[in-house]
Amino acid sequence: MVGPCFQLTLVDNHPLYLEALTRRLSETPDLRVVGIAVDSETGIACVQEHEPHLVVINVDIPGRGAFAMADVLRRRVRSTRVLFWGDYFSDVLLDEALRLNAAGYLLTDEPTAAIVDALRSVCRGQTVFSPTIAERLAFDPDSGRYVAKYHNDLATLTGRQFAVLRRLARGESVKDVARAMALSERAVESHKYRIMRRLGIHDRVELARYAIREGLAVP
Repeated sequence: MVGPCFQLTLVDNHPLYLEALTRRLSETPDLRVVGIAVDSETGIACVQEHEPHLVVINVDIPGRGAFAMADVLRRRVRSTRVLFWGDYFSDVLLDEALRLNAAGYLLTDEPTAAIVDALRSVCRGQTVFSPTIAERLAFDPDSGRYVAKYHNDLATLTGRQFAVLRRLARGESVKDVARAMALSERAVESHKYRIMRRLGIHDRVELARYAIREGLAVP
């Protein structure tokens, strides 16, 4: 008896990785890639068009950012689950993924077979994390959700503010951030001001040091 076939959209700015994973999933009868994208704007359009069971988003995609994209999809395409993946993670990124009620967070250096099994599990309603990431989490039986064992002030930021902060931490100018995230420079300045106010930081240098200390400047 043939089981259900789950549809996936992959959003990643590494074409070779996208191609390799798409080819691998084409050999899996119960998982089918219906769309791929290399940035957040194309990814949003692709998910809205296909409404897949699952969208897999790399945390470093260009555009408005992975978490802002997920926030948009959460409101517009509620039937699609969101899974994050990346070459690395930090407690801050994990906090943001949990805030968005993500279906999991995987590291891209996992064996391909493990990634395929994880995607299948998520499509069937489970929540998955790479083993290294799972060590940083605890399951809350009252809410039925995973929670981070460690917390910090960054958890108070919105998804858009978080994406702006990550770009500023990497040394991008306000003009660069505005262009990349399709925002006005005035909007980026406003986000920067609100971020600094929430974190109790008083200048750009202190903000950059804080972000680096929290692991947000990882390329």
